[in-house]
Amino acid sequence: MALPCNNLNLNLYRVFYTVAKTKSFSESSRNLHISQPAISKHIQNLEYELNTILFYRTNRGIELTPEAKTLFNYVEKAYNFLMLGERELMSGKELMKGKVSIGVPTYISVNYLNNYVKKYMMEHPNIVIKMTNKDSKSLIELFNQHTIDLLILPNYINNSKSSKDLKIVELFKEKYCFVYNKDKVKNPEVNSLDQLCNKPLLLPEKNTLERKNIEDMFSRKGLTIEPIMELESPEMMLNYVNEGMGYGYILESIAKSHPELEVINLIEELPSEIISLIYSENTLTNSSKEFVHLLTEEKNN
Repeated sequence: MALPCNNLNLNLYRVFYTVAKTKSFSESSRNLHISQPAISKHIQNLEYELNTILFYRTNRGIELTPEAKTLFNYVEKAYNFLMLGERELMSGKELMKGKVSIGVPTYISVNYLNNYVKKYMMEHPNIVIKMTNKDSKSLIELFNQHTIDLLILPNYINNSKSSKDLKIVELFKEKYCFVYNKDKVKNPEVNSLDQLCNKPLLLPEKNTLERKNIEDMFSRKGLTIEPIMELESPEMMLNYVNEGMGYGYILESIAKSHPELEVINLIEELPSEIISLIYSENTLTNSSKEFVHLLTEEKNN
C-alpha cells in the first residue's frame, strides 16, 4: 500500500529518479556512490511500499513501466524544485555569490560568448561561470540531468514532451561557407557548386543536419558529392583545412576569425544555422536569470 506522506522516504525516490534517468543500475550505482545490490534493494523497497512494479528489463536495458512513467513525471518536478531551492540558497538573493553553468560548443563560446561573459563578470564579480564545451548530444544529456543551467546550441529541436517549461530563444542566425588555406592551396577559381563539386571537400559527418543541408543543395543541382574526409567538429575541420587538405564547410564567423583562411564566394546562397539559448524556467537560479537577461537584452537592442 502507498507510503503515508509523513513517512516518505526521499532517498528511495532519489534512487528511483536516478535509475529512471540513466536506465542502468550500474551507472546509477556510480552516480550515487551506492553499491549495485543496494540500488536494487532500494527499488524493491519502493515497489513494495507502492505495491507497483516500476521497471522491466528489455534487450536494451531497463525501462519504466507505464505506472512508473506517471510517477516519474511527479518525481522529476519535485527533484527540480529541490535542486532549484538548493541553488537559490547558494547563489544568494542579491547575487553576492553563486554559479552559472553553461553548456556550449567551443566554436560558439569563442566566437560569440566571450564579450557577454566579460560583461557579466564585470557586473557580477562574485559569480563563478562554469563553461562546459562538448558535442551537442553530450551537452543535452548534462542539461537533462540538471548538471548545467543553460544550453547554447545550433539547430536545437525539443524532443522532450514533458519539458513544458523549456524556453528556446533564437539568439542569431549565421551562414555557412566553404574555405581553404590561402597559403597552402592555390586560388581555386571557384564560384559555383558545380565547380566546387570535384574539389577535395571536407564535410561534417553523415547524419548531421549540417551535412544533410549541404548535400540537399548539391542534389537540387543534380550533383553528387564524395568528400575526402568526414569530420565530427568544427575544431577538426579547422585543423585539416589549415593543413591544406582541401575545402572545408564551416560557419562564416569561424572562418573570419582565422586570417589564413579564404572564403570562397559562391553564386549560390549556402544554408544558415540557428543558434539558440535553451533553459528551463522552473530551475533557473538568480545568477542564471541575470545571464539570460544579458543575452536576450543584447539580442533585442
